[in-house]
Amino acid sequence: MTEFLQFAILGLGAGSAYALLAQGIVLVYRGSGVVNFAQGAIAMVGAYICLETLRHDHDWGLLPAFLVAVVVAGLIGLAFQLLVLRWLANAAPIVRLAATLGLMVILQAGVQQYYGSTSIRVKTFLPDEAYRWGGVVVQQDRMILLGIAILSTAALWAWTNFTRVGLAITASAENERAAAALGWSPQRLATLTWTVGGALAGAAGILVAPLTGLTPSTFVVIVTVSALAAALLGGFRSFPLTLIGGLLLGVGESLVVLYQDDLRDLLGMETLTGVNRAVPFLVILVVLVVRGKGLPLRSHVSERLPKLGSGEIRWPLVVLGILVAVGIILGGGDWLRSLTLTLAAAVFLLSIVVLTGFAGQLSLAQYTVGGLGALFAARLVGEAGWPLVPAALVSVAAVIAIGVVFALPALRTRGVNLAVVTLGLGFTIQEMVFNNPTFTGDKLEGSVKIHQLSLFGLDVTPSVHPERWATVCLVALVVCGLIVANLRRSRTGRRLIAVRTNERAAASLGISVFGVKIYAFALASGLAAVAGILLGLRNTAVTYLEFNVFASINAVVQAVTGGLGFVTGSLIGSLMAPGALFSRLLSGLAIAALLGGVILIVTLLTNQNGIADMISRGVRKNPALAAVLARKTRRGHELSDEAPTGSVTPTPLTVRGLTVRFGGVTAVDGVDLDIAPGQVVGLIGPNGAGKTTVIDAITGFVSPAAGKLTLGDQDITGWSTARRSKGGLRRSFQSLELFEDVTVGENIHAGADESTWLSRLTDLVSPGRHPLSPSASAVVRDFALENDLDVLPSELSYGQRRLVGIARAVASAPSVILLDEPAAGLDDAESRELAVAIRHLAVQRGAGVLLIEHDMGLVMSTCDRIVVLAAGRVLAAGTPEEIAASPAVRDAYLGAEDEDETEAAAETETETVAETETETETVAETAAGTEKTTGAVR
Repeated sequence: MTEFLQFAILGLGAGSAYALLAQGIVLVYRGSGVVNFAQGAIAMVGAYICLETLRHDHDWGLLPAFLVAVVVAGLIGLAFQLLVLRWLANAAPIVRLAATLGLMVILQAGVQQYYGSTSIRVKTFLPDEAYRWGGVVVQQDRMILLGIAILSTAALWAWTNFTRVGLAITASAENERAAAALGWSPQRLATLTWTVGGALAGAAGILVAPLTGLTPSTFVVIVTVSALAAALLGGFRSFPLTLIGGLLLGVGESLVVLYQDDLRDLLGMETLTGVNRAVPFLVILVVLVVRGKGLPLRSHVSERLPKLGSGEIRWPLVVLGILVAVGIILGGGDWLRSLTLTLAAAVFLLSIVVLTGFAGQLSLAQYTVGGLGALFAARLVGEAGWPLVPAALVSVAAVIAIGVVFALPALRTRGVNLAVVTLGLGFTIQEMVFNNPTFTGDKLEGSVKIHQLSLFGLDVTPSVHPERWATVCLVALVVCGLIVANLRRSRTGRRLIAVRTNERAAASLGISVFGVKIYAFALASGLAAVAGILLGLRNTAVTYLEFNVFASINAVVQAVTGGLGFVTGSLIGSLMAPGALFSRLLSGLAIAALLGGVILIVTLLTNQNGIADMISRGVRKNPALAAVLARKTRRGHELSDEAPTGSVTPTPLTVRGLTVRFGGVTAVDGVDLDIAPGQVVGLIGPNGAGKTTVIDAITGFVSPAAGKLTLGDQDITGWSTARRSKGGLRRSFQSLELFEDVTVGENIHAGADESTWLSRLTDLVSPGRHPLSPSASAVVRDFALENDLDVLPSELSYGQRRLVGIARAVASAPSVILLDEPAAGLDDAESRELAVAIRHLAVQRGAGVLLIEHDMGLVMSTCDRIVVLAAGRVLAAGTPEEIAASPAVRDAYLGAEDEDETEAAAETETETVAETETETETVAETAAGTEKTTGAVR
C-alpha cells in the first residue's frame, strides 16, 4: 500500500500539468468549437522560450521568463485565430482541424530548426523539499503543481459561470446565433478564448517540462494525447471534470509503471515498453465508445467535406508522370532516393484519400499502420527467409485484419473524436511495439537485417539496386492509384461517399454504415501496409522512427494540401513528405516540414479543396489544355430500357403500441398504425405531436421503449435501419439530407444499387458502367429528372431537390415508403403534381405510403385514411371525410369552422380528389407508354 500511495502522489504532478493544459483545450472548444490539436505545440514553444532562451541563454529570472513565455504563447493563439480560423469560421470541421494540425507542424518544425532535436533535461525550478507522511514521501513540487491546477480550475469555472463574458462564452458554445442576437460577437469570444487558451498552454508547458524533458516531437505528442484524454473526460465543457480527468490520468500512468513488471510477467514477455503511455489511449477509447452513437441523432447537421474528384483516369497525365519518374530513376543519385520516398508517401496518402476523402473517417495513425506492415514484412523476409511477394501479401493481409479492429471505435464515434482515438492509438503502438525489440526483432540493433530482396527472381535489394526498388515503388503507386480511382467511380465508392456525406440518409437506403466503415478502414490499412513495406524495406534494417505519430499527422496535412478527395492530390501532397522531392529542392527536412505547414494554411485560406482542385479548375478554364485532356466519359447514369415490373412486393406494415421516450418525456405514446399495400395513410397533427419521431422509430433511427413493428409476417422491431430498408421499408427526410457532394444521378444510384462483398473486391479492378435499374429509371422519368442527373443537388431549385429526395427513396421499389413533409417549400402547382406522384406510388406500383404533411389540401386529396396525433397519442383515425367532420380534430388541429365553411371545404376536397384521380389515370397511361405527360411531377 505504501508503494501504491507513493506512486499515486508522484503521478499527481504530471496529472496536474495535463489538467492545466486540458483546461486550455476546453476553453478554446467552448469559445470557438474547435478542438486544438496544436495545444501541445504551443506549450512546447512556451517551455523552450522560458527555459532555454530566456533562463539558459540570457540568464533571466524565473518569474519574468515565465510571464514573457506565457504572453508569447497567448499571442500565438491570438494570431492563429485572427489570421486563420477567423476566415475558416464556416469551413467544415475537418478543415479547421487540419488548420490546427498545420499550426502544430509549423511550431514543431520551427522549434526543431532553431533549437535542434536533442533531448534536453530540465531541472526542477519549483521547491522540491520532501515531507514524510508515514512511510510515504510527499514531494513539495507535486503539491504546488496540484495547487496551481486547482486554483486555475476554480478561476476558469468561476469566470465562465459568474461573469458576463464567461456566460457569453458558454452561450456561444451552445448557440452562436443566439449569442450574436444578444450582442456578443462569436468571433471576439473565440479570439479571447484562443488567447487565454494559448497562455494556459504556455504555462502548462513550462510546468510539465521538468517531468518530461524537452524534445520537440516527444514532448508535443505526450502532452497533447494526455491533455486530449483529460479534456474528453470533461466532455470538452466541464473544468472540474477535466481537472479530475487529468489527475486520474497522471496517477494511472504512474501506477502502471509500478506494476509494469508484473504485467510483463503476466503476458510472458521479455520486455514491455511504453505501457504507461497506453493509459490515455484506453481512457479515450472507453469514453468515446461509451458516449458514442451508432448513428447521428436527428439534430446532427451534416457538414460538407472538401470537394471530391471524379475518379476519371486521364491517361495522358498518367503516362507523363511515369515518364518523369523513369527519367529520375535513370538519373540516379540523391534525386532517386527522394523519388523513392515520394512514391511511398503517395501510397500512404492514397490510404488517407480512401479513408478520409471518400469515407469521411479521419485517422491520425496511417503511418503507424504502415509501420506494422513493414514490421511483418521485415520479420518474414529477414528472419524466416520468405520471398518478397508472399511476405508482402501476408503482411498486407495481417495489417488489413488489424485495420478492421481499428475500425471498431469508428462504429461509435466520428469526426474529430475519431481523430483523437486514432492519435492515441498511433502513439500507443509507437511506444509499445516499435520501441520494443521483442516485436521488432534484433535485441541489439532494434530491427532485423534484410540482406536481399528478390522479385520474381530479379534482385531488387534497395542498397544494391536502388533504381530497381524505385521502379517497384513506381509500379506499386500506379497500381494503387488505379485501384483508388476505380473505387471512386464504382458502386462501392458511392456507398463510401454516401456514408461520408450523411450516415442517416445512407442507412435509410439500406447501406450498412458499419460495413462501409469497416471496408474503408480495411482498404486504407492495406494501402498503408503497402506504403510501409515500400518505405521500410528500402534500408538494410527498418527504421521504425519513420512511422511515428508526427509522420501520420504530416500525412494528413499533405493530403489536405494536395486535395483530400482527389487521387492526384495524393501525388501532389507526397512531394512535401520528409525527404521527398520538395525537401530535396530545399535541402533541409525541417524547412520542408515548416513550409509544408505554411502551404497548408495558405491553401486552406484560398481553396479548402486543395491544390488538385485548383489545378483542375485552371485546366477547365484553359480551352487548349482541356481539349488535350478531354475524354468522352459516361458517368454511369444511363437509364435502363427495360420496363419496370410496375408493382412492388405487397407487404403491409403494422405498428402496435409504439412508445418512444426521451428521458422523462414521452414523445410517442401507444400509437397504432396499419399501412396496407396500395394505400396512402396520412399522419397529421400539430408541431411537436411526435409525427417525425414515429417515422424515426419505424425506420430504426430511434429505439422505442415499447411496441411491436411487423413488416408482412416478420417482426422487425429489433432490426437495424439498413436491414429494414433492405426489407422494403424506405423513408424520405423533412430536411432532405441529400448527398450534396455527388450528382443527382449518383444520389439515385445510391438508392438503387445493390452491393455484395464480391462486388467490393471487383469494383477495385473493374468498376464497370451500371445503368440505373428499371425501377430507378422509371422513377427518374416519372419525376422528370432525366436532364438533371449530371448536376449537383445544390444546383437545383428547392422544389427539384425535394423531388430528388423522394426519387432516391423510392428508386429501389420499396414495399412501404414513409414521406416526411414532402411538400414543404413547394408551390401549389408542384404540390398538386406531387399528389399525383404519391397516388401513382400507391395505385400503380402497389406501395404502402405513410404521409406526414401540413398541407391539408394535399393530405385530404391524396390519403385513403388519416391518423391524427396530439401530444404523442392517436386523437382520431378514419377517412378524410370523417377526419374533416370530427369536432375533436377541428378543435385540436384543423381549427373551428362554421357549418357552411365545412360544407364548402368538403365540396372542394371532393373536387380535388376527382381531379387527382383523373391525373393519376393520366400518369398510369404514361407509365404504360400510351403518352408522355410533360412535367409529370415538376
